[in-house]
Amino acid sequence: MGVAMMWRTFLLAVLMCVPAFVSAQAKLDYFYTEAEKCRLSGDYASAMELYRHCLSIQKESSSVLYNLGVSYLHLREDSIGLSLLQQAAEKESGNPWLYEYLAAIYLERNDVPNSVKTLEHLSSLQTKRSDVLSQLFSLYKSMGNTDAALASLSRIETLEGNSPQLAAQKFSLLMDMERQDEAFSELRKLCEEFPYDQNCKLLMANQYLLVGDSLQAKALFDEVARVEPANMNLQLSLVAYYKAQPDKAYYHFLRDSLLFSESSSVQLQETLLSDYIVEAQSDSSLRQDVLKAFDRILATPQKTANILELKAAYLIKNNAPDEEIAQALQNVLQVEPDDRMAMSMLIQYYASGNDYRAIENLCRQAVNYYPDNLTYHFYLGLSLYQQSRKTEAIDAFNQGVRIKGDNVNPDEVSEMFSILGDLYYEQGRAEDAFAAYDSSLVYKEDNLSCLNNYAYYLSLRNERLDQAEEMSYRTVKKEPANRTYLDTYAWILFKKGDSNGARIYIDRVVSPESDEDELMNNQDLQGNVIEHAGDIYFMTGDRQTAVWLWNIALMKADDTTTERLPKKIRKKKYIK
Repeated sequence: MGVAMMWRTFLLAVLMCVPAFVSAQAKLDYFYTEAEKCRLSGDYASAMELYRHCLSIQKESSSVLYNLGVSYLHLREDSIGLSLLQQAAEKESGNPWLYEYLAAIYLERNDVPNSVKTLEHLSSLQTKRSDVLSQLFSLYKSMGNTDAALASLSRIETLEGNSPQLAAQKFSLLMDMERQDEAFSELRKLCEEFPYDQNCKLLMANQYLLVGDSLQAKALFDEVARVEPANMNLQLSLVAYYKAQPDKAYYHFLRDSLLFSESSSVQLQETLLSDYIVEAQSDSSLRQDVLKAFDRILATPQKTANILELKAAYLIKNNAPDEEIAQALQNVLQVEPDDRMAMSMLIQYYASGNDYRAIENLCRQAVNYYPDNLTYHFYLGLSLYQQSRKTEAIDAFNQGVRIKGDNVNPDEVSEMFSILGDLYYEQGRAEDAFAAYDSSLVYKEDNLSCLNNYAYYLSLRNERLDQAEEMSYRTVKKEPANRTYLDTYAWILFKKGDSNGARIYIDRVVSPESDEDELMNNQDLQGNVIEHAGDIYFMTGDRQTAVWLWNIALMKADDTTTERLPKKIRKKKYIK
C-alpha cells in the first residue's frame, strides 16, 4: 500500500473516532487545519477528502468551498472548481478578495460575461478601484457597450482627475458614438485643466487634423510653437500637417531638416525614418532615397543601435543581398554587442555559408552574454563539430544540456544529445554514446537521425539487435525514400540473419539495374553502403554481383569501407 493511500486510510479512521460531544465548530476547525496541511504538502487527494468532510459538518463554510474549488482547479477539473468558487463568493458576497480571484480566473479564460459580472460586483465593494474600472472599460468596449464604457471612464476621472490618456480614450469613444462635438469638448476641457501642458493642445490639434479641419489644427500648432518650438511632438505633428497639404515641398524640407539635424533625438529620427519607410513601400522609387537617408544619419557615430537595427530590418524587408544584411547586423553588434536579434540572424547567415569559424566566434560572444540560452550552446557545439574539434564540441554540448528550464526547446535538447552520442561513439565511448542517445529520445522520441545512428551502432556491436531493428524500422516508416535509413534497416536485418529481407531494402538503395558509372558518380552513395549491398548479395547467393559491388566500394576510396574489403575481393567471399 502506498504512503498516500495509508495516510488517507488513517484519516478515515480518525474521522470515525472523533467524539460526538465535540462541538461542530471545533470539528470543523480541526479537520480544516488538517486539510490545509495536506494541501500545502501537495497531497491534494487527502486534502479534498478532508474538505468534503468539512462541508458535511458545515455546508455554508465559504473558506472550505474556496479551498476545495482551488484544489479542483489545480487538478484541472475547471467546471467543478469554478462552481465551488462561485458558491464561496455567493456565501461571502462582501469579500472583495474572493471576487478579485474569481475575476482573474474568468479573465484568463476570456469569459467576458462572467468577468464583467464579477468585476461589477467587485467595483461595488471597492468603489475607489480605478484599476477595476479600467478593466471594465476594456471589456465594455470589446462588447460594444459604449455607454457603460463611457460611464467607467467618467468614474475614473472622478477618482483620479483628468489626464491626456483619459481624454484620448473618451474622445475615441465619443467619436465611435458619432458624438463629435462632445468629443472635442472633452479635449477643450483637458486643455483648460492643463493650460501649461502643450501636449494637450497637440492632442487636440492632431485630432482636428484627422477629421480634416486643418485650420483649427494649424492655429493650435502655432500656439504651441510660440511656447515650445523644440517640442518633439510638435515637430512630428507639423511634419504630418504639411504632408497632408497639396504642395509637398515644405513637407520634404521640414522632414529632412529634422531627420538630418544633429540636435534631433534618436527617437525623432527613428520615427521619421519609419514613416519614410512606409512611404517607400508604396512607392519603390523612394527606396534608394531611404538607404541614402540611413547612410547620411549613420555617418555620425551612433550611441545606440536603434537606427542600425532599423536599417537591418529595412534591408531584410526589401530582400537586400545577404552580404549587405550581414554587414548591417555586424554594425549593430559593434554598438550593442549583446543584441540578441542581430546575433541570431547573423548565426543563420553564417550557417547558410558554412562559415563555422564565424559561428564559433559569435556564439562564444553570445554565450558570455546569455549563458542560459540553449540555442547559442547548440550552435557553438555544432560549429566546433564541423571544424573537427570534437573534444571542444563535447564540452560545449554538455554545457548546453545542463541548462534546465521551462523555456528550453525539447527538439534542440534532443538534437544536442544526439550529436553528443555521435561524438562519443567516434571516440570509442560506446556506453556514453548510447546513454546520450537514450537522453535524446526522452526529449524527442521520434528524432530520426538519433534513432538511425543508435540502431546502426548497436548493429555494428551485435548488441540489442531487436531494439535496433525496431528503432530503424520507425525511421524507414517515417521516411521510406531515405537511403541512409533504408541502408541501416537492411544492414540490421542482415546482421540478424535475414539476408532475403535485407535484399528487399538494400535494392531500394543500390539499384540492381545500376551500372558502374552510375554507382561511382552518385555522390549520395558512400563506399560502406555499396559494401553492405555486396555483403547482402553474397549471402543471398549472388557472388558475382557481390564481388562487383565490393570492387566499386573500394574504388570509391572515401574511407568509409571496412579494412576487410580488400580481403573479401581477393578471396571472393564474405568475411565477418
